[in-house]
Amino acid sequence: MEQNDGDLMAVAHKYYQAGYLTQAEALYQQLLERHPHHLQVLSWLALISDQSGKPLDSIAYYERILALKPEAAEAHSNLGSVLGRVGRIGDAIAHHRQALSLLPRDADAHYNLAVALYQDQQMEEAIAHYRQATELNPNHASAHANLGLTLYRQGNLEESVISYQRAIALKPDHLNAHNGLAVVLYHLGRLEEAMAHCQQAIALEPKFFSAYNNLGTIFQKQGKLEQAMAQYQRAIELNPNYASAYDNLGTIYQERKDLEQAIAHYQKAIALDPHAANAYNNLGSALKDQGRLEEAIACCQKAIQLQPSHADAHNNLGSSLVEQGKFQAAIAHYEQAIYYKPDHVNAHLNLGIILLMLGNFQRGFVEYHWRWRSKQCPPLRYPDALWGGSDLTGKTILLTAEQGFGDTIQFARYAPLVAKWGGRVVIACQRPLLRLLETLPGIDQCVDRDRVNVETHFHAPLLDLPLILGTTVETIPANVPYLSPPTSKFQLPAPEASTRPEPPQAAQKDIARFQGVGYREGAEHPTMPDTPVPESIEKPYRELKVGFVWASNPDNATSKKRSCPLAHFLSLTKIPGISLYSLQKDVPEADQQLLEATSSVQDLRPQLQDFADTAAAIAQLDLVISVDTAVAHLAGAMGKSVWTLLPFVADWRWLLHREDTPWYPTMRLFRQPQEGDWESVFRQVEKRLQTVMQGAAELEAGRRSGEENKEPEPINQSVKPVAQSTMRSDWGNLLPSGCPHRLKQCRHGVLLYNPTDSLPGKSLEFYGEWLEAETLLFQSLVRLGDTVVEVGAQVGTHTLFLSEAVGQSGRVLATEPHRLRFQMLCANLGLNYKTNVNACQVLLRDFPRPHWIGSETGLPENLNPTMGEPIQIISLDSFKLSQCRLLKVSLEPETLRLFQGATVTIQRCQPVLYLESIQPEISVPLIDYLNALGYDLYWHRPALYNPKNFLHNPENLFGNATAFNMLGFHRNQRIAVQGMERVAIEDAKRLRHSSFQGCEVQ
Repeated sequence: MEQNDGDLMAVAHKYYQAGYLTQAEALYQQLLERHPHHLQVLSWLALISDQSGKPLDSIAYYERILALKPEAAEAHSNLGSVLGRVGRIGDAIAHHRQALSLLPRDADAHYNLAVALYQDQQMEEAIAHYRQATELNPNHASAHANLGLTLYRQGNLEESVISYQRAIALKPDHLNAHNGLAVVLYHLGRLEEAMAHCQQAIALEPKFFSAYNNLGTIFQKQGKLEQAMAQYQRAIELNPNYASAYDNLGTIYQERKDLEQAIAHYQKAIALDPHAANAYNNLGSALKDQGRLEEAIACCQKAIQLQPSHADAHNNLGSSLVEQGKFQAAIAHYEQAIYYKPDHVNAHLNLGIILLMLGNFQRGFVEYHWRWRSKQCPPLRYPDALWGGSDLTGKTILLTAEQGFGDTIQFARYAPLVAKWGGRVVIACQRPLLRLLETLPGIDQCVDRDRVNVETHFHAPLLDLPLILGTTVETIPANVPYLSPPTSKFQLPAPEASTRPEPPQAAQKDIARFQGVGYREGAEHPTMPDTPVPESIEKPYRELKVGFVWASNPDNATSKKRSCPLAHFLSLTKIPGISLYSLQKDVPEADQQLLEATSSVQDLRPQLQDFADTAAAIAQLDLVISVDTAVAHLAGAMGKSVWTLLPFVADWRWLLHREDTPWYPTMRLFRQPQEGDWESVFRQVEKRLQTVMQGAAELEAGRRSGEENKEPEPINQSVKPVAQSTMRSDWGNLLPSGCPHRLKQCRHGVLLYNPTDSLPGKSLEFYGEWLEAETLLFQSLVRLGDTVVEVGAQVGTHTLFLSEAVGQSGRVLATEPHRLRFQMLCANLGLNYKTNVNACQVLLRDFPRPHWIGSETGLPENLNPTMGEPIQIISLDSFKLSQCRLLKVSLEPETLRLFQGATVTIQRCQPVLYLESIQPEISVPLIDYLNALGYDLYWHRPALYNPKNFLHNPENLFGNATAFNMLGFHRNQRIAVQGMERVAIEDAKRLRHSSFQGCEVQ
């Protein structure tokens, strides 16, 4: 380069350093025209183009450099950074990798590659390169800060804090490190520390709008809504196009029930950032609260489209679908939310509620237990003393009310059952229920739940008892009455004269003589069969005393949809013979004047001090008509005729599409045909009342004909509560005469089985389960969304559990070659509506393509009952499974060939193996083969008898017999197994020559 060129270069450098990029670029262009291959000039032009907002020109210059000098590491690195900013992430990563290959010990090369990998969502590799950068240059503050961000995105919050703290220690004024650390500390619940770092970031840069936004979220978490709103507004002042601040401000308005303002702010956030998935999700939530379900669903779907892993959007979409009655679709989205965020409390809780509504109590109550981690429940009382169903002899157990009055009344039925387990039972309930619950049989003490001072050995919340005791829809303890009013002087006022119907003209002279003798449902007056009834009275005189409640607790989130207008109930006064009594304890202010103006309705409020008084009133009524409130539960618990009026999507306890309820035999349900349609409900009520008044129908719709006056059956003192009620679920009368099979409610669903079919059939017959210890193990191995293969599923004893464990987003492949067992397997899948199970009648071997053979050609002995029918043989590899979490195999002599036909699947998916055998004939070659595939095997020896079996049968038919099962983990998974003995070849050889101590079942 000549002297003039050198001078020109120096001037260009001065312009660049002074910030005059246009002038500098012009001079460099002159130099490039003279020297087209000058690498330094090309580098300066590439840099200036990038800084001037011309990335495409910058890319072109770097490509010219690399064409001249492919080994220019700095050019590869810089080009990668520019490509990353224009969205060409794949090309960016390629150039950063090339730079790193040229400078493997360069911290910045690792750092730049990590940035690109982070952009490409390759978090694990990004973390590895950030770590490399910090090892090569421990003082690289930005590498520490970015490592903190990436660890946060991966959910590794504690390590994220350490990385951010190192960045700040190296560079105390590192804005992004302070701001990022505040976010992580917020999610760890360390709010005061988070606030300090936000404030430090603001002190360093008063216009740092992101820090104001984060400070707002901290105030909001603390419930300081005014301060939070001020911070969000400050962030918007500094950056009017800041979508996140508008989104967060919208959540404040939504929390204050100002839905219009909330929606306006969410829409503003979306207008500023059309890709803001969170704003779409929040908008959907607000629209749902307004009842605009179609729009809400569309917003949640858009959020999921933008961010498929948005767990909150899946959860909110599920809740909107529930409001439309689309329960299966809702379940799928709740499971998706849990898949993306396994500890999503509300998704678990919502899933549990829908499963309970659908009658799936086994899994439903497990998911419902997540309520203890939600905001709706206070912390668990005595968490270390929770009762799990053990014997209580000589112990004290405290049962605590946890939710509303109705829940306490409904689940108080379990207290007498708990008393059968031998302990001293104390109930801690709401104060207005104390006098009432003292009437529960078998209860030793009732205490105020807000002033508990009881020394106890065990504790159980009332709503956990169905889970602990294994309640299903068929085994709900429903012996009523289980509550009765305590001694009371309460007297129901006489109805107003205007409400009495005029009796027939011909009967006027006999009214006085027969007053109180005629039939009144629920009346306590004795009949007088020996007294002649005048012929002029064609029908007995009816007077129906009806108590009613029209509004639920306004503090309840579902109060609005459960309450109905008072006017609907007052319309019942037009029906002759109906006397109305208001049992409404707290009358909404809007209804006060209307109730007082209706003289024909008796308002019992002055006499109702607690639920004992309400019970005394109900005892003197003939019928209670109520929306879904505690009074409906109380009437049902007392065995009183009660009609409960339900919204379109009712609470889970009322199940679906039923006019009766297994919880209360004397209750009849009236449901809205569509959202908000109380008119139709009251047309049904009026029609039913008129029919009753005409003597054409009885009040109690829930009881079977002939049982209206039958006393409740006493609890069998010699049988545990669950066992007694479970026996009622044996539906053998549904099967054809002479059928050898049984149909019974078992632990994991309704099962059709043969009671003589080896050990599993006997176990189902006597215990309602088979090898339950295996399912407890599977529970820790299988997750929602997994694929599970069950080879030798038999009738589906464990298939039903596995179907629940993987959820609707998962899949179970169940094979069973035995024709009769396969038919029962399919029947059981249909009975329990298992749509995520593929059942195949095939024998798995090492045949690459489907192959048919007859039973005479060397099939296993257990297939002999197929009577010579051909059986299809196929390999597991031919199913080409994309994933497999668990491979459960029922062992038989040729299982080795099964695994030889599953080698590709096993090597690709590396599933957990579970090999099930009731005999000790373990194949040594099979163990060798699995070891060669990279598996370590461990003994799992579950006992055949479970003392806590589903039917609570104390008789042990199996003695000390155990299964000889093996659990296998691939070594690549690096799973440390504790408490299990490693399988050795010597064990298998020894077991082959040992005698199996079987068990004879009588």
